[in-house]
Amino acid sequence: MKIITIFFIIMLITSPLWAQDDIQSVNKNALKITFLSFITGSSKLTYERVTFPKQSFEFTVGIIGVGFDSYQVNPSGGLIRAAYKFNLFQPAGSELSGLYVKPEYAWSFFSYDSSDGKRNYSSMQTIMGCIGYQHEIKNLVLDFYVGAGAGWGDLVEFQYHHGFIERFGWLTLTFSAKVGFSF
Repeated sequence: MKIITIFFIIMLITSPLWAQDDIQSVNKNALKITFLSFITGSSKLTYERVTFPKQSFEFTVGIIGVGFDSYQVNPSGGLIRAAYKFNLFQPAGSELSGLYVKPEYAWSFFSYDSSDGKRNYSSMQTIMGCIGYQHEIKNLVLDFYVGAGAGWGDLVEFQYHHGFIERFGWLTLTFSAKVGFSF
């Protein structure tokens, strides 16, 4: 009986120490770059912050003209994106992972060389609905999404606004692959 009592006393004393090993640090922030943006003529940096359980806010800034100029139009300008994510399915132990939907606002503003040799300016805005999946592996964050919406503003000849594609003068399409780290 003494051995059983000593065993339970040892278990009671050491169980708080074991519980600390089971606690995972849950990151609530992420800093990401848009993986494909450099090959499409811009560079984008995104900050994400968990606001409530299964919800987060995302803000992106970009410089248009930094990267490979695939259309050979010498673009120069910027872009801003803001989104609010709603996680539909979130695995335990990660505030940033899971399948999500997000309404998103995007605004791109830049000048470029047109086919007639003039320097043109475009300012286009859009509101889109996106669906995606984000996965956190330790501190590595991978984010993939697609979306569509309605846009307004100045159209460009090549229909690419460095963050979304415009079709038919109003339909906007987007997709992205982002990689970053959580903290």
